[in-house]
Amino acid sequence: MASTLSSRAESTINVAKRWEADKSLLAEIRAAIPMKELVPELVCETEHRWRLYLSKYAVDGDGEEKADVVDGADDIQYKSSYFRDDDTAWEGDDLLLKRLTLYFKQEVMVWCNQPPCCNPNCKGNEDGKQMESRETRGAQTEDEKTGGASRVEVYTCKLCNTETTFPRFNSPRTLFKSRRGRCGEFANLFGAYCRALGFDTRYILDFTDHVWTEVWSMRQQRWLHADSCEGLIDRPNMYEQGWGKKLNYVIAATNDSVADVTKRYTRKFYTDDFQARRREFAPDEDTSDGVIVQLDRALSQSIKIGKSRLEELEKRGKAERKFFSLVQSSGVWDVEYREGRISGSLAWKAARHELGDGERVAGEDSTKDERASTLSLHVESFYPSVNQNDLTIVVQPPRLSSKSHLECIMVNGIACAATSACGISVVIVDETSGCILHSKSISSWAVAGRFLDCIHSGRIVALCGIRGEENTTKEGVNDDSTTTYFRRLGGFNIDASLSSTERFVLFVGQLNFHPNWATNICTSDIEQAITVTLPRNTTQLKVRLRSEINAVPAVVLTRLPDDFMPLQNQLVASNFQKRAAFNKFVEAGSHNNNLSVNGYITRQGAPIYLIDGKSYPFRRSGDQPKHGIANDVTPWVTYHFLPESLVPDDDEVIDDSKSTNTSNTPTFDIPIADDYFAGLLGNQLLVKNDSSAPSLLDTAVALSNSRLVALYFSAQWCGPCRGFTPLLIEFYNYLQEVAPVQGMKIVFISSDQDEEQFHAYYGKMPFLALPFSQRALAQHAMSVFGVRGIPSLVIIDALSGRIVQTPDESRRDVHQACQQGEDAIEMLFRKWLDNVPDETKSILDILAISCQDEETSASSKLGDGYSSKVESYLFRKRDNTPDKEAGEGLKSTADFSARVKEIFAQLVATGMQPNSAAAEAIKQSTTEQNAPFVFELKAGTLTGTSEVCVARAMNDKICELNRTDIVTILTTAKRYLTNVQKDQSNPRFRNFRLGNKVFDQITSIPGGIAFLTDLGFSVFHSDDDFIAIIPLTVDLEAIANVFDKLLSKC
Repeated sequence: MASTLSSRAESTINVAKRWEADKSLLAEIRAAIPMKELVPELVCETEHRWRLYLSKYAVDGDGEEKADVVDGADDIQYKSSYFRDDDTAWEGDDLLLKRLTLYFKQEVMVWCNQPPCCNPNCKGNEDGKQMESRETRGAQTEDEKTGGASRVEVYTCKLCNTETTFPRFNSPRTLFKSRRGRCGEFANLFGAYCRALGFDTRYILDFTDHVWTEVWSMRQQRWLHADSCEGLIDRPNMYEQGWGKKLNYVIAATNDSVADVTKRYTRKFYTDDFQARRREFAPDEDTSDGVIVQLDRALSQSIKIGKSRLEELEKRGKAERKFFSLVQSSGVWDVEYREGRISGSLAWKAARHELGDGERVAGEDSTKDERASTLSLHVESFYPSVNQNDLTIVVQPPRLSSKSHLECIMVNGIACAATSACGISVVIVDETSGCILHSKSISSWAVAGRFLDCIHSGRIVALCGIRGEENTTKEGVNDDSTTTYFRRLGGFNIDASLSSTERFVLFVGQLNFHPNWATNICTSDIEQAITVTLPRNTTQLKVRLRSEINAVPAVVLTRLPDDFMPLQNQLVASNFQKRAAFNKFVEAGSHNNNLSVNGYITRQGAPIYLIDGKSYPFRRSGDQPKHGIANDVTPWVTYHFLPESLVPDDDEVIDDSKSTNTSNTPTFDIPIADDYFAGLLGNQLLVKNDSSAPSLLDTAVALSNSRLVALYFSAQWCGPCRGFTPLLIEFYNYLQEVAPVQGMKIVFISSDQDEEQFHAYYGKMPFLALPFSQRALAQHAMSVFGVRGIPSLVIIDALSGRIVQTPDESRRDVHQACQQGEDAIEMLFRKWLDNVPDETKSILDILAISCQDEETSASSKLGDGYSSKVESYLFRKRDNTPDKEAGEGLKSTADFSARVKEIFAQLVATGMQPNSAAAEAIKQSTTEQNAPFVFELKAGTLTGTSEVCVARAMNDKICELNRTDIVTILTTAKRYLTNVQKDQSNPRFRNFRLGNKVFDQITSIPGGIAFLTDLGFSVFHSDDDFIAIIPLTVDLEAIANVFDKLLSKC
C-alpha cells in the first residue's frame, strides 16, 4: 500500500520538476501574458508614477522628458475584463494570481471532453460529441513521445469513421502549443504560467482524480489554492463541500519539497470513513507521514537546497502543520461553498460524482446575504496630520486604482474609506481636531442610519454610498425611522431620485447642523467629487501615543535615525527604551524636516519604524500575545498619535526594570468549557490527594484554571503503554514546576480489563482519572477523538474544547521532548499553546488587558480595550429622552402620559366633565405624538468652503528627496533588481527584509521607502520584520530603464 502512496507522490514531484527544466519556455510564457490587461490598475499606476519622477528628476537640457523610457498614456481608469466585485479583497501579486487564474481558464486552455474529428471534411460537431471512445494505448508516435504523453485516448467518429487520437501530454512545452485538455493539462500548464511569472508554485494531486495548484502568497504568508479549471482561487472547501468529493490523499510538490496537504481540503480527516479511505494507501498515519518525510528529505538532498531556502521551507511547514491542527479541531468550514463543478460536461461530472449536493436548495442561504452587516477598518481612529491646520475632506466614487476602495473618502490626503463593492462608506471626523474617529462599510441605509444615530452631535460625516434598486428595496430606504435618522444630516436627502447613470450618493456635512459647506450630490462612477475645506487651529491640541497591539501599518516611512538610537541597539532595546528614543526624536523637532511622523511600530528584536499618513489604514497582524509561559514570539505594536481624549489613561509603556511586579503568574482565571468537559467526562473525576486513596472531585473544579487538558488513553496490559507512561509522568511533573498555574491537566482514561488492574496502574500516576465505572464515557471519548489504538494522547484547549494536537503527533512529540531534555519539554508546551484557536487567544488577551491594573482600571475597561472615557467620546448615550439639539420629535411613553395629564387639567379647569376631558386629552396627545416633526437645523459655528469638482484620476504627489539620497536608494535597489533579472522565475530573489544591512541603506533615509514604493516596489509586514518585494506585475526591463534614467540625471 505504501508503495502506491510513494509512487503517486513521486509523480507529483516530477510534474513540478518539469516546470523548472525549460527556462526558455518560462520566458516565452512570461512574454505571452498580457499583464496590462490583467491588472491595469497596478501596471498603469506604476507607469504613471514613473512619468512623474522622470519629469521631476530626469529632464533634458531643454526641460523636456525623453518619452522613450515609459511608453503609453496615463490610463488608470481602464478596467480589466477579468475584474470581479470581490477583487477589492485582494492586493498586488495576489490580485494578479486571481486574475491570471480566470484569464487562463477563459483565454488559454480549451476543455476537451472528447477531441473533435481530425477529418477536415467531416461535417460533425466541433465539440466532439459525435466521437466514440475506442481504446486507450501508450505513446507510439514521435510527437506523443516528445510530448510526454502518459496515455493516448483513441476515438472513432460516428459520422465519417475517422480515427482521432487525444494524447494526454505531460510536457509543458507541448501543452503550451496544444492548449487543450482536462484538469491534468490545465493544472500542469497553469503551474508553468505561475512559475514563469515568478510565483512559488506547488502542483497538487488529489488521489480521487483531480489536480490543481497552490501558490505561495508573500503578502499573506500562506499557500493559496488555485484551480485553473474553475478559474477560482482560495476555495479549498470547493471539493469536499461543493463537489461532494470523498477525498483521501492530497499531495503537494514543488521541485524541492513535498507535503501531505489533505487537511487543508477536508474537515473530516479524523472521521472513521475518511481514515478508512486513507488506509487503502497506508496502514496507519505514522507510515503515511514517514513516506512523505522520506521523499521530502531525499528531494532536498538531491538538489542541494541552500540554507536560506531550507529554513524558509521549514518555517512554512511548521506554520502549515499548526494551521492544519487548528482547522481539524473545529470540524467545520469557516465559509460555505455550495456550487458543484463548473468545468467538464454534465455527463462527465456526473460520472465522477462532482455535481455537488443535489439536495441543497439554491438560495437557501440568501437570508444570510440579506442580513445587514457593518465592517470596520481594523483600527478606525487615526490623526491624519499632526502639523496641519486646515482640514480637507474629499469624497468621490470608487476609482479603478489599486487603492480605490480606500480613496472614496480622503481626510487631509489620507485614504480612509472602508468599503466593499456594494457597500456604504461612512467616515466620522472630529470637528475640533480633524481626527478620523470611525471608518465603516455598511451594507444597508437602514443600518447606516442607526449607526449615525449613535454619534455625537457636531461630528463631521463623509459618506459615499450606492443607491439603486438593490439598496432601496431590501430594508426600505424610505422607511420612516431610516428617514428620521438621516434628518440629523443637514443637506442630505435620503429620498432623492436618481437617474439611470447616477449610482453613487456623495455627502459631506455635520450631524445636527446644516452648515453652508454641507454638500450632497448624486453622480456616476467617474464624473464628480466633493471637496470641503475647513480652517481649524490645533496649536493647543494635546496628543498622546495610543498603542495598537497586533496592528501593523500599510507601509512604514523610515527607520528611527541612528542619532537617536543606533540600529544595533534598536534590535535589542526594551519597549521603554524605544519609547524614550522616539520621544527624543519628536522633541528634537526632526519630524518637521520634510517629515510628518504620526508614530512608530516595533516589536522585540525589530527596529523602530516611523509611520506617517500613508501608513493608514492599519492591518491585523498574524501575531498573537502569549500568556502563561513566556514565548519567544512577540507581537507587533503600533504607537500612533491621537487626541488625548481618545487615549486611555493607562496606555503607557512601563519601564520593566523598575516594575515591582516580577511575578509571571497571570492574575485572571481561565474560563474553561465546563459544560463540554462535564458532557465528555461526566460530573466527577478521580484526583490524587495527600492521602494514598484517590477521591472524587467535581470535573469543573478538577480542571479549573487549566490552559490545556490532555486525555491519556492507556491500559496496564498494553506493552507500549507501560513504556510511554513513565515518559508522560516525567513530562507532566516538569510542567507542574514550570507552569503550576494555568498549565496542563492530564486525565487518564483506562482500557484496563478490570478495576483491580485499573487501580494498580493508576496508582503510579500523578494524573486525574475517569472512574473505571464510567466505561460508557470512556468508549464515547475514544469514539469522539477517533482513538483506534493505545497509548493515545489527545491535547485539548480548555477554553474551547478543540483539539490542538492530534494523538499521533502528541505522543511522538512527548517522546522526543523527554529524550531532548527540559528545554524541549517547555518548547513543546509553548507549541501547544500556540495551536489553540484564535478565539481562545482573543479571550485571553482581553482578560490580560483587563487585569493589567486591577485596582484602578479593571472597572473602567470594556471588552474591546477602550476605556469608558474613550467610549463616551466616540458614542453618545441613548435613552428615551428626545434630543432637542438633534431635532428629535419622537417622545417616550412618559412624555405622552405627562402631556395627557397636562391637557386633562386644562380642560377640567374650563368646566368640562372629567370623563369627556380624559377622552379629549388622550385624543389631543395622540394627535401631537403622531404629528410629523419639523427638523430645524442651524448652520452652526463651523465654517468652511466646498466645491463640486471633477473626480481626480490619481495622486500626483511625489517624494521630495535630495539627489544624493536618490542615488543611494536607486543604486542599492538596483542590486536587488539585477539579481531578479538574472532569473525572473526564481521567487527567492524578489523579497528582502527592511532590517538587513544592505537594504537599511534605503530604510534609514527619510522618505526612502516611500520613494521606492512609488517606483514600483511593495512593502508589507511578516512575523519577523517588514519585507520589501519586487512585484511580479512590474516590468523589470522598464523599471531598470527608469532607474538608469534617474541615475544618469542625478
